[in-house]
Amino acid sequence: MPEDHEKLVTDALRAQATGSGAHPHVPTRPVRPALGAGWVLLLAVLLGLAAGAVVAVITLR
Repeated sequence: MPEDHEKLVTDALRAQATGSGAHPHVPTRPVRPALGAGWVLLLAVLLGLAAGAVVAVITLR
């Protein structure tokens, strides 16, 4: 009977050790990098130029 208890405790500890996050999580696909500050700045400049062009056309009309 004590052997059954030892096996039960051993199995429980093994299951807890493998399921407690002891192994690092490996993502299945690579993470996509975020947009850099340069791209955001370039987009802001282009949108500013487009808005300025629209205002110029409305003003000169």
